[in-house]
Amino acid sequence: MNFLTTLFPEIIIAISIIFNIIFSLTIKNDTYKKAKFFNIFIYTITSLSIFFAPFNSFENLISNSYTFIFKIMILLSSILITLGTPQFIREKRKKSFEFFSIINTLILGGMFLISSNDFLIAFVALETLSISCYLLTGARKNHKSKEASLKYLITGASASAILLLGISYLFGLTGSINITQIGETIINDQFTGLFIVSSILIICGLMFKLGCIPFSNWIVDIYEGSSFPVCAILSLIPKIATIGFISRLYVEIFQYSPLAIFISILLALISILYASIGAIKQTNIKRLFAYSSIIHSGFILIATTIATNYSISTVIFYLFTYLFMNAGIWIASTIFHNTYNSENINDYKGLFYRHPYFSSALIICLIGLAGLPPTSGFLAKIYLFTSIAKESVILLILAITLTIIALLIYLKFIKILFEKENINLNFNNKFNYQKFILYLCAIITFLLCIYPNTIINFSQLFSIYI
Repeated sequence: MNFLTTLFPEIIIAISIIFNIIFSLTIKNDTYKKAKFFNIFIYTITSLSIFFAPFNSFENLISNSYTFIFKIMILLSSILITLGTPQFIREKRKKSFEFFSIINTLILGGMFLISSNDFLIAFVALETLSISCYLLTGARKNHKSKEASLKYLITGASASAILLLGISYLFGLTGSINITQIGETIINDQFTGLFIVSSILIICGLMFKLGCIPFSNWIVDIYEGSSFPVCAILSLIPKIATIGFISRLYVEIFQYSPLAIFISILLALISILYASIGAIKQTNIKRLFAYSSIIHSGFILIATTIATNYSISTVIFYLFTYLFMNAGIWIASTIFHNTYNSENINDYKGLFYRHPYFSSALIICLIGLAGLPPTSGFLAKIYLFTSIAKESVILLILAITLTIIALLIYLKFIKILFEKENINLNFNNKFNYQKFILYLCAIITFLLCIYPNTIINFSQLFSIYI
């Protein structure tokens, strides 16, 4: 009974998948409205159930304060994206419930990945999450969407093969696939070359979900071929779930492999530099924010590899602030695209003079992603850099240098918003609901910079239980 009550949030999401499939076969009128409200209700109920579900640790699954905060972030992302991008749901019409069944499968995979203490469960959860991403990428059913989905599938299959190879080596070395038992075995035994090889393979396999080198080549094309709401989902839910899982791997296992940590940091630094250079010349907004996603994954990965309670607390705070900033820019981009059917950054010229409130909210989110004051992104970067400084001053200098380079891509976009152009940019009133969600994300991004203590304290508390 304790097992079922602990997994009650996951059970709610699993049941919602079944109901979404049933409703897709039976409900014919106003499908998209009913699908939206039903699933927002499910996400809200699931979030509340997480507060009341007891914390327990089983052999293969764990539930504690650490898993709690990551699951809350996943569900909060789902609510914001669903409320902020209703047009995409409306486009699906009678297939809205089918669309949500895929999203909920993605959420279920992410929640199990966060709680998994066993590589078998973790792999099944990761593949569940991945397959859902492939289906969402191809949801538009046009040429670019199909191409992106195929690229995603091929790259994901390669990453899964590498991950499985690393897990098999680790199993052969320790005789277990339980993460805690593997960590205990590694502590008691001497390091071997096989352990280093398996660690590197597992890390490289997990880099796929973070969009980092060596699996960042296709991420930009995948974003370009997907719809804006799907891009928002791909940039948040898989990233949050993967970071939640990989952080525990570094604490339990990888911290005993200095070479694996060095390679992780090197991959993160290369990913940030690669994305910063690649983003500067972009004119397509989805490609620009795809590179932005890679940059932030790189910074998060650096703090994750340090594998201390303090560094993990900085990762939690960073992800929490990133959630609102990232959701904000995707919602703003969705509104603009639905009005003008444009993905070109240059079409945003003069937007501030026509829509100052909308543009101001977008600018706050962009400044937050850039890590500048007065936004929570600034505090998140400072907090993250303090954990890096405790580990290595050289690494801190490199991280700050790369941050300055990455600033250019956000400042370039902000500059375009202030360029005066004699064009008529008008939004219809039908976007008022979405604009409210955008303004909410911008306000939270600002307020978390003014009143960050509560979230920081909770982040430090949750990181203890990793």
